[in-house]
Amino acid sequence: MKKSIVLFLLMVITGSLYAQTETSKSGSVLWKISGKDLSKPSYLLGTLHLKPGEYLDSISGAIAALQSCEQAVGEVNMLDMSQWQMQMKQVMQMPPDTTYQMLYSDDDYQFVNEKLTSLIGLGLDKIGRLKPADIQLAIMAKAYLKYFPNINPTNILDLRVQLEATKDQKPVLGLETVDDQLYLIFGIMDLQRQADILLCSLKNIDQLMALIPEQISCYDRGDLDKLYQQMEEDGNCPPTPSEKDALNKDRNNAWMLKLPEIMREKSSFIAVGAGHLAGEEGLLNQLENAGYTVEAVMQ
Repeated sequence: MKKSIVLFLLMVITGSLYAQTETSKSGSVLWKISGKDLSKPSYLLGTLHLKPGEYLDSISGAIAALQSCEQAVGEVNMLDMSQWQMQMKQVMQMPPDTTYQMLYSDDDYQFVNEKLTSLIGLGLDKIGRLKPADIQLAIMAKAYLKYFPNINPTNILDLRVQLEATKDQKPVLGLETVDDQLYLIFGIMDLQRQADILLCSLKNIDQLMALIPEQISCYDRGDLDKLYQQMEEDGNCPPTPSEKDALNKDRNNAWMLKLPEIMREKSSFIAVGAGHLAGEEGLLNQLENAGYTVEAVMQ
């Protein structure tokens, strides 16, 4: 269960790592939303999903904002992970008629097998029934554990927000379903594309790993502009335009169809990945364009 929750969080992170090219929002990870038809302000928190829950206490104004709101909203309701765990088991397995020998040349198969054994201690002979996207998550988990070695799946930043809401008997809403989340990882790429991305990532693993501490530092400073720049430096294995849209732009647009009504009905503390806040298609810009007043809660 612990592994499953960590992998779930990494799935959400994956959907937040593709930034738009322009952003004019920075200086804080917490933003106040007011005006238009809102009787009470709502708040939007950009999260780094594997941050310990205690980090919420160090974000200026976050606890007070959460307490002032009538409900919490996340990318997905994380309070019942059993459904997600069951559904992931069904989609993470390779089809019985497909093998990695079919997806890779002999040389590439050998490289992937040896690299995986070196990185996570398991080669394709052990985990070859898992889809490439799931193996990619295992690599990410290993990388992030270096910087968050004491990860407690019951005390992660996004989950902490939702648990705090339930303490006060406030409802928790998810902007997406479990199926939506699983589609992001296993649905937008076919198996060959997943295998190609896994191979590319392993060939460029040092560059990819070097970005992680820089992204963490940018987040800690509330520097969304720099965070986006660092994220965009992952140019060795870029997503296609349609993949990039599915992971970020399309999700932001879908959320913007829901958020106005959600905030109008109840003041909301909204916590989603920081990669969804800034940029032309980011939530902050879209909220402003929709007529809301958006103000940084400065750190």
